[in-house]
Amino acid sequence: MAELNELKRYLKDEIERSTTKSKGKLYHCPLCGSGTGANKTGALSIDSKKNNEAWRCFSCGQGGDIFDFYAALHQVSASEAARALLARYGSPEQPAPYAVHIGSSAEAEPPAGAHDYSQDIERFAAALAGSPGEAYLTGRGLTLETIKDCMFGYDAAHGTVTMPYNREGTYYGQRNTREGIKHYNLTGVDIPLYNPAALYSGKVCFVVESPICAASIKQAGGQAVAISGTSGANRLYTQLAKKPTQAALILALDNDEAGQKAAAEIGARLEADGIFVVNGTAAIMGDEKDKASAGYRNDINEVLQKDGTEALKAAIDDATRATLEARSAQDAERQERTGANMIDTFLEAVQTRRYEPMPTGISDIDRAIGGGFIRQQIVLLGAAPGVGKTALAQWIFEGMAKAGTSCIFLNLEMAQEQILARSISRIAARQGATLKTTDILQGYKWTAEQRQQVTAAAEVYRKEIAPRMIYNPQGIGSNLDAILAYISKEAQRAEAAGEAAPICVLDYLQLVTGKEREDATAAIKRAVFDLKAYAVKYNTLVFIIIAHNRESNKSGTVTMDAGRDTSALEYSADLQLALSFTLCKDEDGKKAKSPNQLTDDEKRFVTLTVTKGRFGGGGKTVDLYFNGETMTYTQTAPEKSARARL
Repeated sequence: MAELNELKRYLKDEIERSTTKSKGKLYHCPLCGSGTGANKTGALSIDSKKNNEAWRCFSCGQGGDIFDFYAALHQVSASEAARALLARYGSPEQPAPYAVHIGSSAEAEPPAGAHDYSQDIERFAAALAGSPGEAYLTGRGLTLETIKDCMFGYDAAHGTVTMPYNREGTYYGQRNTREGIKHYNLTGVDIPLYNPAALYSGKVCFVVESPICAASIKQAGGQAVAISGTSGANRLYTQLAKKPTQAALILALDNDEAGQKAAAEIGARLEADGIFVVNGTAAIMGDEKDKASAGYRNDINEVLQKDGTEALKAAIDDATRATLEARSAQDAERQERTGANMIDTFLEAVQTRRYEPMPTGISDIDRAIGGGFIRQQIVLLGAAPGVGKTALAQWIFEGMAKAGTSCIFLNLEMAQEQILARSISRIAARQGATLKTTDILQGYKWTAEQRQQVTAAAEVYRKEIAPRMIYNPQGIGSNLDAILAYISKEAQRAEAAGEAAPICVLDYLQLVTGKEREDATAAIKRAVFDLKAYAVKYNTLVFIIIAHNRESNKSGTVTMDAGRDTSALEYSADLQLALSFTLCKDEDGKKAKSPNQLTDDEKRFVTLTVTKGRFGGGGKTVDLYFNGETMTYTQTAPEKSARARL
């Protein structure tokens, strides 16, 4: 019984590898199949108390020790079973290098790094030739040379392909060659990163999900680590924290939804840690996402199987070349902005028109902000509802579009037709016609005169503004990532054409939506950070409209921190503007009336205040007159100001 007691602790491992759990710790019997009925009741007991047996099936009545189990399962003699098990697990005098626990055993797990499977790995590798394992691996497109280099082997006792995870032999994975079972993991041992040495063996390292995919890349001339599924990213983070890499990382996870999501999350984390990383899934597997398509490739190994080694090698070489070029460009840019080169770059930049103010075309506003908007900045405009912040932004940027500056205007509250109707109303007013926005939107009721007025105003818009103004492009909506992707694409298109990147106007910030389960505050913070990055990268301007908080709306006063739920945006903005009703303050700047005390006529007089100017201008004001019917703003001379007229 000494050997039985010594080997019983491995029985749970043997059972779990050969059966399926039902409820709790109960199993179905692999010999008779009981335990898989409708009620999912278990028929197999581990560590049975009856006759001091290691296992017993209550249905077929078979039971005994681990040798009996192995002999019955594989239909071999008792002596053959003993040889196989002792070769696998050792003996009481020479125990196996790891333990498997039964039930609530209090035996401690082996300490990290204490496992040595090198002898097992060599034995399995020697047993691979002519085995089902070799047929399985070659069927996956791997050559015998690759299989040998990777030290893949075959465990006849379990019918599994074995895959050592590192040079030290501290872990090996197992993939069953029988249909229906994917892979096994050593019990009581944490799964490490596969082939961590690849992180330090060259300028580029691929990151994949499985050892088979890593071996496929090796066969095509590359180096790869495998994280063992999309949930295994922590294995990569842990390794890099222990020993950072100088290599650029190319993520080539599976080409499914889970793989794409994991690649985005891993890429963001690695970038935050200062590692150069790109997503190479499309470069290797292609752009096809329809799994039913003949052109769809789910992972690296499927590319190898369907397209061959040379095709995979070409894709890997292209991805490697593009990654190294991108990194070289980034390094060159970084070099320009450090040390002595930083001063040279500075002197060169400031002597160009890179930071030349962009005039709004509204003289009083330009004077207040130092000649116009400065590129690479974020400008905030806040106001209470109904004061006219959207109309002011339209007035400013339609004028700039007319003067030749491209603009993308994203209004998240109104449809494109509603925005355009406001613009047509404003142009018509300047032509002497009075057309409300609601009149323009109801074209079926136009009189002949109105039709002529709308058509004339629309023609002016078509010729003077439309060529440089994009209002609410179709399909973008309020999602932040969709917005960022669109404006970046437009900026790249403009650069390719030798033009300046477009200004982006976002109206308004509190309506932006983020990723799934990302709360509003987090989405707002990310929006400001990423939009500022857009402005800097493409040397343009981002103009963001925000809502003011209830206290500001109630009192009519505006301050730098009047934004509603904006996560301290006042500290992120380069220039902050605020619209308020002029008569809420007297000539000395003290509170005079609250907004609800003003008449409709008094509310037409508004003041634009520079509440923050990173490069000056803070505290300056501009008096304006707003006609809400035609969405028209005009500058007001001092003698015609609200206080002078009323």
